[in-house]
Amino acid sequence: MANVRSARYSVLVFESPVLTAPPVPGRGDAAGPRPGVLTRLLTGQPAGITELTLTQELIVGAAAWAAAARAGGTRRRSADPRPDWADAHPLAVSLDGARPGPELAATLVALEPAEVDDAALVEAIAAWERLVSWATARQAHAVNELRRRREGQRREAFVGDEIAARLGTTRAGGESKVLTASSLERLPEVSDALERGDIDHLKARVICDEVLPLDDAEAHRVAAAVLPRASVLTGPQLRSRIRRMELAQNPAAAEERHRAAVADRFVDLQPARDGMAWLNAYLPADQGVAVYTSLTALADAAAPDDPRPVAARRADALVDLVTPYLDAGVGPDGRALPVRQRRRPHLQVTASATTLLGLDDQPGELAGYGPIPASMARAIAAGATWRPLLVDERTGELRGRGPIRYRPSSDLVARVVDRDRTCTFPGCRVPAARCDIDHIEPFDPARPPDQQTRAPNLQALCRHHHLLKTHGGWRVVRDDDAGTTEWSAPTGHGYARAPGEVGAPERARDPETVGTPVQVSAPAVADVPGRAPDVGPPPF
Repeated sequence: MANVRSARYSVLVFESPVLTAPPVPGRGDAAGPRPGVLTRLLTGQPAGITELTLTQELIVGAAAWAAAARAGGTRRRSADPRPDWADAHPLAVSLDGARPGPELAATLVALEPAEVDDAALVEAIAAWERLVSWATARQAHAVNELRRRREGQRREAFVGDEIAARLGTTRAGGESKVLTASSLERLPEVSDALERGDIDHLKARVICDEVLPLDDAEAHRVAAAVLPRASVLTGPQLRSRIRRMELAQNPAAAEERHRAAVADRFVDLQPARDGMAWLNAYLPADQGVAVYTSLTALADAAAPDDPRPVAARRADALVDLVTPYLDAGVGPDGRALPVRQRRRPHLQVTASATTLLGLDDQPGELAGYGPIPASMARAIAAGATWRPLLVDERTGELRGRGPIRYRPSSDLVARVVDRDRTCTFPGCRVPAARCDIDHIEPFDPARPPDQQTRAPNLQALCRHHHLLKTHGGWRVVRDDDAGTTEWSAPTGHGYARAPGEVGAPERARDPETVGTPVQVSAPAVADVPGRAPDVGPPPF
C-alpha cells in the first residue's frame, strides 16, 4: 500500500493488482480502482492525462471505494462500464459503486467539483442523490418511533403538527413525512431499497402511495415486481406500471377503490409566486377530462386575432364560468350562498389607504392567499366596499375591545378574524373566516364572563388545531402587548406565531406617511339588489 499525498488530499491508495472487499449478496462485485490506472500513476506514466488530475481522481476514488468497503461492500453499479472508459474515469467508477452512508458523505464533502472530470461530476451528483435517499430512510425510522410513542399517549393524530412546527413547514408537509414513514415501515423492501440508494425518495413515495389501498400481501407482490427496474423508470412510468398491474390482477378490487376515491374528490388552492395561485381539482378521470375539454373548446372559440395563448384562454374561461355566482351572491339554483362567521362569501383584502389611493405601492394582503401586489389590491378595491381598521403602530396588529359574554358578538368575531387573518397555529394558512373562535384560556363558568370573552383571550383556530389544543397536549399563551401567540409542544419545544400585520408593512413605519389600513371586501354586496351592505362606507 502506498501513501499518496497532494496539496489538498491525503489518503491511502491500494497497490494490489486485485482489489476485493467482503462480498455482499445481491450488491455486485466490490471492485476498486483498476490496477492499470494505479500502475501508471505509481510509475509516473499518466498516459495522456495530467498527473495532477489523475492523482486527484485516484486519491478521491480510492477513498470512495474504501468508504464503501467499510460500509459493508459496494452497491450494484448503474451499468458495467467499458474497460477503456473505466480505466480513464476511476473516480466515476468508484463513486458509482459506493453505498450511501457517513463515509460516502465525508468523501463527497472532500471532493472539489471544479477539480474532477465531467464523468466524475455526474457520478458525484448521483452519489449525493443516494445520500438524500439514505437520509430520508433514516429519518423515517425516527418519525416512526415518534409516531409509536404518541400512539401510546393517544396523540398520534398530532404527530404531523409536532414535526411541522419543529421544521417550520406546513401541517401537510409534516403529515406527508408521517405518511411516508409509516408506508416505508409497511413495505420494508421499499425502505431497504431507499436506504441503499437504489431508488430516490420520490420513487419510494410513488410506490408507497400507489399500493396504499392494497392489502399487505398484494402490496408486497406489487412492490417486489416493480423494484428491480424502478431505478431506470421515471416517476410517471413507475406509477403507470403499478396501476396497470393493479387493474389486471384484481379488477373488482380496483373498481371498489375507485368508488371510494370518488367520495374524496376535492378542489384546493395553493399560493404561487408573483401574485398567482394554483387551483387544483381532484376529480373522477372522465369528469376531469370533460372539464378540460370544455375549457379547451371555449378557448378555441376565441376570435382569430385574440393575442392570448390557448393556455391563458382556458384559465380565463374557468374564471368566467365560476365567479359570476360570487358576484351575484346566489348559486346556480338561485338560492343565496351560505354565510361563514356571519359574513357573506367575498374576497377580503387588507391594504394601506395610501396604497388604495395610489399614493404608494405597499403590498396588500388577500385573505386565504397572502401578500399581493398593490395593483391587484387596487383592482379589487375598485368595485368593493371599504372599512377602516385601527392598527397598533408597534406590531402592525389590529386592536379593539369586545363585549362581555361567552359567545362573541358579530363585531367581536369580525375583530378577531380581521386581527388574526389565519389560524394562529404556526405555519397554518387556513383563513380566519373559516376558523373556530377559541378561548385561549378555556372558558370557566365560575368566573365573570367579562374577564374571558374579550379579544385578548380569543383566537382563530382551524378545527384541526382547535382539537390539537384541546386534546393534543399543546399549550398556548397570547402576549397581547406584542401580538404574538406562543405555542408549547408536548416535548417542551416552543414556537412563536407573529402578529398578523395589517397593511403588510415591510419597511419602517412612519405615522406621518403610512396611511390608515383599510379592509376591502369584494364583491360590493351593497350593489346587489335586495341586499344590505355588511360593512360601512369608505372613510374619506
